[in-house]
Amino acid sequence: MLIYSPGHVQPGVMNRLMSQIDIGPTLLGMLNFSYTSKFYGYDIFKLEPGRERAFISTYQSLGYIKDGRIAILTPQRKVESFHLSEKQETMEPINDPELVNEAVAWYQSASYAFKHGFMQ
Repeated sequence: MLIYSPGHVQPGVMNRLMSQIDIGPTLLGMLNFSYTSKFYGYDIFKLEPGRERAFISTYQSLGYIKDGRIAILTPQRKVESFHLSEKQETMEPINDPELVNEAVAWYQSASYAFKHGFMQ
C-alpha cells in the first residue's frame, strides 16, 4: 500500500505484516478519527508488536499468516499449515493445530457475524 500526502505524512516504510482489512483502521488512525467499529482489521501504527497477522484468499482457499507460519483452509475441511521462509519464497509443511484453530476461529466468526447481521 502506498500513502501519498506531502506535508501531512512523513515518508517511510512499514515493515510489519498486515493485510487489506487493516487499511481502513490504519487510515482512520492516521486521520486521528475517534470511532467505534466492527472492523476485523487493526490500526497497524497502534498495534502491539507480536499481534500482526494477515488474511489472504483465492477462489476456494483461505489463508491466515502469523509469526512466519501460514494455515490454508480449503473445501471439504482440508487444512494445511506451513512454516514460511524468511523471504516467504518457500513453505515447509508443519503440523500446527493451534494456528489452524485460530484461522478457523477468525473466518467462522466473520462468517457468523455477516450472516446474522452483526456487521451492519
